[in-house]
Amino acid sequence: MSNLFDLAGKIAVVTGATKGIGRGIARELAAKGAKVIVSSRKPDECAAYAAELNREFGQGEEIARGLAFDLDDLSGVDPFSKVAIAAWGGVDILICNAAVMPFIGPSVATPPALFDRLLVTNVHHNFRLCQAVRPSMAARGGGSIVLIGSVTGQTPSPLTLAYGLSKAAIAHMARSLAHEFVGDKIRVNCVAPGTTHSYTTDATYADPAVTQTAIDAIPLQRMGEPEDIAGAVIFLCSRAGSYMTGAVLPMDGGRATIDVGPKMQPLAKVSGNIA
Repeated sequence: MSNLFDLAGKIAVVTGATKGIGRGIARELAAKGAKVIVSSRKPDECAAYAAELNREFGQGEEIARGLAFDLDDLSGVDPFSKVAIAAWGGVDILICNAAVMPFIGPSVATPPALFDRLLVTNVHHNFRLCQAVRPSMAARGGGSIVLIGSVTGQTPSPLTLAYGLSKAAIAHMARSLAHEFVGDKIRVNCVAPGTTHSYTTDATYADPAVTQTAIDAIPLQRMGEPEDIAGAVIFLCSRAGSYMTGAVLPMDGGRATIDVGPKMQPLAKVSGNIA
């Protein structure tokens, strides 16, 4: 029986790949046989994680390379893309995972500069990356783009309006680009994680009471792990997901679709002073 999840021979680019969800995604791509461009802001972290993946999965062959990319510098998108495409002669998979959440608090208190940064980093650079890799994917007979959104882009959250707005834009981008890129056999989908362990959420949920409130709102009664999100990404990038495009896939423990009833409490009641 053929392996529907085999990614041997595929070349992937993952942004925000050295921590949290992106780290888990990069690891699973390598485990399934893909060659991976590991990207984040810091060159040393990119190189270190690429070396780790090479030791674990390379079997004497280089299957991961580090390539730093500053998300706030839009002028760097094209140079980054050219180097990433040239690394192994093309790109089959793009995972737009990197994002920032520099502000948590009431919308009226959101600093304009941080609002602008959220849109540039979380939306604009992803759009530009998708544009940049399209010709390479088309030339190789197609590909898969996965944009990492958020459940906050689907369901309003009281203290993360700006972040949720940027992630709602990501979901719409996936649907729109799926329609536009279908002629090139490029599938575009969005994974929308719920509350998931990462270096960002671990700081936000340091207070056990806040953590418990978050878990009470999740029908599966636990926070997500990077591996949970990575599993969805592998599905979308492999033959297993070859009939899916333009989808927004919630990976949130049922939060967006199942009413947990009286246990659910607005997070703002617990963490209203978080701003």
